[in-house]
Amino acid sequence: MATGLPVITTRHSGLPEQVTDGANGFLVEEGDYHALAEKILHLAEHPELLPAMSEEGRRHASRYDSTLLIGRQLEAYRELAGRPARRE
Repeated sequence: MATGLPVITTRHSGLPEQVTDGANGFLVEEGDYHALAEKILHLAEHPELLPAMSEEGRRHASRYDSTLLIGRQLEAYRELAGRPARRE
């Protein structure tokens, strides 16, 4: 997603939390190779979908920037330890 490519994945584990069906990619059932093929063909036949899906994928992926996530995690640890939050 961070590269701007729509994702086609299965409804397994935490993947549906990352891929919003129709917004930044598509979800199919595990083992359903017909549905997988249909979604691949759908994207190939509808290139007009790519810009919006690409933008949504990049936007979603940016929420997982390691610098931001590590900073939030450190703040949570400080809070748990009863120390004041640092402002950087």
